[in-house]
Amino acid sequence: MTNPRLSDIDASLYFITDTKMCEQAGRTVAQTVELAVAGGAGIVQVRDKHATDDTFATLTLSVLEAVENARHTNNITRPVPVFVNDRVKVAASLINDGHDVHVHVGQDDTSVPQVRELIGNTPLIGLSANTPEEIEAARVHGDFGNGGVDLLGVGPVWDTATKEGAPAGLGVDTLKNLIATSAIPVFAIGGITAERAAQLKDTSVAGVCVVSAICLATDPQVEARKIHHAFQN
Repeated sequence: MTNPRLSDIDASLYFITDTKMCEQAGRTVAQTVELAVAGGAGIVQVRDKHATDDTFATLTLSVLEAVENARHTNNITRPVPVFVNDRVKVAASLINDGHDVHVHVGQDDTSVPQVRELIGNTPLIGLSANTPEEIEAARVHGDFGNGGVDLLGVGPVWDTATKEGAPAGLGVDTLKNLIATSAIPVFAIGGITAERAAQLKDTSVAGVCVVSAICLATDPQVEARKIHHAFQN
């Protein structure tokens, strides 16, 4: 399924930040984001479950600046949307201040109708959905751009230690079955590397979400380029 609201975006590589991993690798989140976008990341999500709202807002502003720096330096003309994970009130405040941000929520976070009420219909909304029932439920919120969910994050496809309490990996076959039931573009997440991205290019996923492979990379730009190339070719 395609979403016209994503048509101007290179959705192949969706980079999700992890503050501790970036620090472990000796970089800030913003530095990592700038390199990842230069390497081909076409969507960025800011995720930090432990930061205060004020710190998270500052972090998001630094990421927005890093994305624009990467676009300018590398002559990237396509938009690179920046999502915030869960912090809907932070997102609403940034939007009210004129910043272009979007929101991703999980099943136990703020509901999609509540998110829409706070941020309006223009920003994109992503939703985590890992079962046929959750995927079907995502359809009831409306059409793209009219209250609906714009994209789904489905996984973990492989086992991952990035997210606390994550379930066992679904596997590629289960992912394919879930995609077949979805009327909303699906992004695969969980344990994805360049080698595994290559295994997903024929599954009809819209793109792959990557955290640790880029955050912990010696060179995030090189790693992002490898994953992007593996998924597209």
